[in-house]
Amino acid sequence: MQRYKVDVTLNPDTAHARLEVSEDGKSVTDTGVIRQVPSKEERFDSHTFLLAKEGYTSGRQYWEVDVGKRRNWILGVASESVARKGTMTVSPENGFWVIGLADGEEYWAHTDPWACLTVSGRPEKIGIFLNISANELSFYNAKKKTALYTFTNIGGSRLERKFVPFFSTGSSGSVLDTEPLKIVQEFDDDD
Repeated sequence: MQRYKVDVTLNPDTAHARLEVSEDGKSVTDTGVIRQVPSKEERFDSHTFLLAKEGYTSGRQYWEVDVGKRRNWILGVASESVARKGTMTVSPENGFWVIGLADGEEYWAHTDPWACLTVSGRPEKIGIFLNISANELSFYNAKKKTALYTFTNIGGSRLERKFVPFFSTGSSGSVLDTEPLKIVQEFDDDD
């Protein structure tokens, strides 16, 4: 899968006001406070979400995210056309194909209804493999190279869909994680 590695950069214009994107666009931190940011149509306003700058309509893409010791995170892809304003349910029906860790205890696939995942150990790096031609999105423990979950039929019947890497620091009601989510630049097979 690593041969399908793509360079993913976070889009600060989509980031909720609590989220601070690094200058290089490779990490995001939840500041815990609503910051003064320009009002943008593409910005998420009620959930600590953000998207990447890149979007994909075909082919295979792979990227990794370093979640470190965070207790909360949600990762995956979203349809480019997802709602950005108001409260929403994160599910495939609403254009989100994601998994996450809640309160450092339970891993969930945000299906409808959510599915609890059995994960051994605590992955610090999550590999995400988007295979648009197969209509699949798979998640891996990048270090152990073990599968965590696969969404099938992600494209549904809509052919003109663009998938954008999705990131969240988790529920804003949870204990604040100060550690950033980081896009992995160099894959390390031996760490």
